[in-house]
Amino acid sequence: MQQQSVKVALSDDFLRAFSAVPRDRQQAVMKFVSQFRQNPTSPGINYEKIREATDSAMRSVRIDQSYRGIVLKPDKGNVYCLLWVGKHDDAYDWAARRRVAIHPELGNIQVFEVVNEAVPSVSIPVVSLPKSLFSKLKDRELLRLGVPEESIAQVRTVTSERELDALETQLPDDAYEALFLYAAGEPYEDLIRELEKPDTVDTADFAVALDRDATKRHFLVLTEDSDLEALLAAPLAMWRVFLHASQRKLIERDWNGPARVLGGAGTGKTVVAMHRAVWLARKYVDLPGKPVLFTTYTRTLADDITTQIAMITTPAERDRIEIVNVDQWARGLLRRFGYKQELLFDEKRRREFWARALTRIPDNVDYPESFYRAEFERVVLPQGCESAEDYMVASRIGRGVQVSRLQRKALWPVFAEYRAQLRSANFREFEEAYRDALVLLKKEGTLLGIRAIVVDETQDMSAAALSLLRAAVPAEANDVFVVGDAHQRIYRHKVTLSKVGIDIKGRGRRLRINYRTTDEIRRWATAKLANCAIDDLDGQPDTLMGYRSLSHGAPPEEISSASRDAERKQLREKLTELRSEGFVDSNICLVLRTNEEVDEYADWLKVAGEVVLRLDRATPDNQDKPGIRVATMHRVKGLEFDAVIIAGYKSPEYYAEKFSEDSDAGVLVDGLTNERCLLHVAATRAKRYLLVSGIS
Repeated sequence: MQQQSVKVALSDDFLRAFSAVPRDRQQAVMKFVSQFRQNPTSPGINYEKIREATDSAMRSVRIDQSYRGIVLKPDKGNVYCLLWVGKHDDAYDWAARRRVAIHPELGNIQVFEVVNEAVPSVSIPVVSLPKSLFSKLKDRELLRLGVPEESIAQVRTVTSERELDALETQLPDDAYEALFLYAAGEPYEDLIRELEKPDTVDTADFAVALDRDATKRHFLVLTEDSDLEALLAAPLAMWRVFLHASQRKLIERDWNGPARVLGGAGTGKTVVAMHRAVWLARKYVDLPGKPVLFTTYTRTLADDITTQIAMITTPAERDRIEIVNVDQWARGLLRRFGYKQELLFDEKRRREFWARALTRIPDNVDYPESFYRAEFERVVLPQGCESAEDYMVASRIGRGVQVSRLQRKALWPVFAEYRAQLRSANFREFEEAYRDALVLLKKEGTLLGIRAIVVDETQDMSAAALSLLRAAVPAEANDVFVVGDAHQRIYRHKVTLSKVGIDIKGRGRRLRINYRTTDEIRRWATAKLANCAIDDLDGQPDTLMGYRSLSHGAPPEEISSASRDAERKQLREKLTELRSEGFVDSNICLVLRTNEEVDEYADWLKVAGEVVLRLDRATPDNQDKPGIRVATMHRVKGLEFDAVIIAGYKSPEYYAEKFSEDSDAGVLVDGLTNERCLLHVAATRAKRYLLVSGIS
């Protein structure tokens, strides 16, 4: 029986290496890891010293005739860390070039490459050498940023961002990130303020170091409850267990009221939201029912999150969380109150009702028919106008067209008729149904059994939806946790949290590092938002200052073709090129602006002999299914791919004009800013490669 004091940990490097082991050998590795977790001191585990290893605490262990594992066994404490796995020679080579140490300032366990110091001395002529990027920092300051003592001299040689990039694989992640941000202009004092610094550090005590948040980013302590089989079955889904210290601080905390987390695309907001929901489920495990509500704007995102949360919870924990998009949740709440009207989901029926309402257009008013629906959805609905008098005093900021009080009175019968058409068919628009639910909730005084609410993609929620969510949970610690980014607002809603009762004063935080896309893609996508007025979800202006990606790659490509046929020829050539570079079809997505274009391009690919998976509301991005993905810009929200090709694209200005007063595309966009945000969102789904293809 394993002693209670023994700690066995698994590193993220081990999982990455495991994913490269051939499938027919993975079973042997899994069996070894299971036995190792049970008792790392078993006589059957043959530890061997590694003569070439720089770190004397490293040992090799035999998995089978060809494969070896690398284990760290520190001199102090009953700690064993599984570090790497691979073929015999590869494993020994990995161990020979690395050292594992507890950082003397941060107290976390770091794994880093050791530079061969046996370099012959040569005479260097006195010339003007480029200045180091870090010449203003003392050795002590570099150490405080997380740079290992052994790497300081190496860091001092860095004179450009390209040279810093070359060091990425040799430095610990926390050190590289701090140096990257400093080189990008972040003040040293701000970087230090964000780092967790223990009062005292024992550089020999690995047991204590394993409990620190910064270590948990790379090491998981295995327990009897650890689902080892699930962990090894999807080893590259690192987000499940390895969280950045800055993320963990947001998740595992008792907030004394609503909290808001902002962050650009790829910064891990949804990961934080999911882990927050799981943490809350464990915290409120003794409460009945489903005390945690996780909601987001679209059903497809809710479905994706349901699958992902199942990967990081036990069945009992998962049962404590209700995961549902906000429309479905509101509909269920209304049915609970005996509400008779149905929410209007069918766009075809909506257009029919509007056609009847437009028969009430006054003779002396000269607006296009599309104006009336836009006015209703952007002024009447959001401000809850129930009468002509309400409409006459409603704000129309941002609508552009001037409408006098007298004209508003003349327009009102059209809106009243539309509502009458809805009532006659027993329908209600979402915004009005939300308000009805809020009235019923307050009138009935019903306790819903919700203790905490987590809201993802908050920027796409309406004021009515957020007001209802706020009223659904008692105002106390940990009540509301919202994440979002208005730079990714792709629907027409714009809300100030404080005005819907969600007071986040003093409880707003930001994630700044994009872990998904290369910095070249990030810069391209961010440039599309230049001069756009973006808010922080609480009425103040927001920027992406300090938003960075840590990986680099080829700059995005932009091509223009003279015709559809010419474009398709170029796209076929690009697909061939991507495959030759190792991109797999299931990680390539062709992205289009409209559903009609998705159908067109998907059919073309199929005729060309390609396997295609069309992603829509009913079709998730299941990696077990083969084929090039094809989807709209809206559908890829929340997804990521190695390569994204935005095809048949014209310009944000073109689409802003085309859809400015038109809902036939399936979503209502709010002008040029929304179109630019949509392009930004689609581009930042790409991890390594982005192509934007247009037809001139």
